[in-house]
Amino acid sequence: MSEPYSIEAMPQSVSVARVCMWIQTGLGLIGLLLLFILLGSAPSGAIGGALLLALSIPLATILLIGFVASRIGSRRGWVRTAGLVIEFLLILLGIWEVFGGVSLGNVLGVLLAAAVFGQLCRSSSAMWFDR
Repeated sequence: MSEPYSIEAMPQSVSVARVCMWIQTGLGLIGLLLLFILLGSAPSGAIGGALLLALSIPLATILLIGFVASRIGSRRGWVRTAGLVIEFLLILLGIWEVFGGVSLGNVLGVLLAAAVFGQLCRSSSAMWFDR
């Protein structure tokens, strides 16, 4: 016979990381939407195209965070690795931006990224992803 299939509950550290990643995704999309609305009054042409191209990188990052958050339940090792790399880079970028000027968005971004990184570094998270 085959061994019984057991479903292991998601540890709290992974659950908290996933919720924080969804918050990052939601806030990022709201921020980009507001920025697109603000830039709607900008002159079109080469400057408008360059701005849209420059905003495509944050949009791709936000969508990548959302994708990784949606795949956490799969328990695949690459999901944890991707989450750690993305959040570590966001922490570095956020710290660099804070040196340029402290704002609520910068501080909140760094704190969320640090929370996700810290939760994914816990041994309970590592064991859950290492199935």
